[in-house]
Amino acid sequence: MNAINPVDLGGVDVTPILPSLNFSQTRDFYVDALGFEQQPAACEEYLVLRRGRMVLHFWNCADPHMAVNSSVFIRSDSLTPLYEEFLARGVDGLVRIEDEDGDEKIARFYIRDPHGNLLLFGRRETAGL
Repeated sequence: MNAINPVDLGGVDVTPILPSLNFSQTRDFYVDALGFEQQPAACEEYLVLRRGRMVLHFWNCADPHMAVNSSVFIRSDSLTPLYEEFLARGVDGLVRIEDEDGDEKIARFYIRDPHGNLLLFGRRETAGL
């Protein structure tokens, strides 16, 4: 039997590629409402947006069904300040998910972008969990 050697994934980043029905609308929402910046892309059929370590890629899609069924889960150590910033910016559709144990800290919240992509934000898990 061959033993499988575990691979250290500590240096791995994962970047979702979400559908966009309209790059201008996507760019405006993420830049104006959420504070992202547009990054150079390899071609016109691709959009890259970044805010700090959050990087989202978008592909040009004509099927609205794809967007409303796509999502990304973003974890952060600074969840409460991010939620409060989005609240102060007046981000439409910002929904806080109440923690089951009644904790005052924000555990999760979500936003849907103009095309229906779900952005779920949650607290980063600690190594002990």
